[in-house]
Amino acid sequence: MFIIPRVSKVLSLCLLISGLGLTACGGADRSSALETDHTKLTTATEDGDFDGLMAEADAAWQKRIDKAELLKAISLWEKAALTATPALSAEERADKLATIFETLSRAYYFLADSHIRLEAKDDELDDKIMATFEKGVTSSEKAIAIRDPKFAAAVAADRNAWKSAVKSADPKALPALYWYSTNLGKWALLEGIATILSRKDDIKATMDWVVSTDATYFYGAPYRYFGAYHSKVPIGGGNPAASKESFDKSIEIAPNYLATKVLKADQYAVLVGDRELFEKLLNEVISAAPNAEPAIDPENELEKRKAKRLLANADEYFY
Repeated sequence: MFIIPRVSKVLSLCLLISGLGLTACGGADRSSALETDHTKLTTATEDGDFDGLMAEADAAWQKRIDKAELLKAISLWEKAALTATPALSAEERADKLATIFETLSRAYYFLADSHIRLEAKDDELDDKIMATFEKGVTSSEKAIAIRDPKFAAAVAADRNAWKSAVKSADPKALPALYWYSTNLGKWALLEGIATILSRKDDIKATMDWVVSTDATYFYGAPYRYFGAYHSKVPIGGGNPAASKESFDKSIEIAPNYLATKVLKADQYAVLVGDRELFEKLLNEVISAAPNAEPAIDPENELEKRKAKRLLANADEYFY
């Protein structure tokens, strides 16, 4: 069985140019919020009802299956982050704001990877998707700066210090570091081959640290990442055995988190040319019981939609 290579237009172009020995697709860079003094991130600039904003945002988040409600939650959290909290100590406020930024990073990822991606045509490199992932990166950088200012200062001073510094990161920064890495990886992959290759070692080192700190975090998230990582030829070496092992570990940890099976079908099954497995995994997702994992029911519902789209386009991946 033959496989149609599933590589983004930008990635294909960059690989072609590099194969011809030419220089192009240089790695893009971006301003990092890690360079911001963490005390400035916790300074209020507006008066208002912080608790009321948080309650309203949380209520909207519960309805995030609706894109408008998700956008409402994001807007309210962004406003709450600037609002005074006179009843809280400086330490309590910092903790609250770090949690807001971590949640925002997850929310931006969900917005880009599910809502906006499902609106876009297949393989369309939508600028809105990239911009949203980048907002997720920035939000998590703010959380990292608050949770672990020593680490943030080290990498702000020397970007090359990331791989070594993350090994001794504060465990309190785990959510922020995970959402930073997953947003950054998606943003960099869309930005171009040079960008993702320039960031992949830092992201991998972070995910290795997440595995060693809490491999079960967010429904087996680090193993899910490595399942996709090892399926990508120019990035993770195209290692089918490692990809399958990682996906299977993630599924074992959280069998009701449907995104893992969608990714295993989309990445691993296509990599090895196994259409039968591809269809089996996606049909399992589509037929999965609703509310099997109530806390992530909105995410699972949109994964079902992704599975239906992938099945409908199966002939594009196998022939």
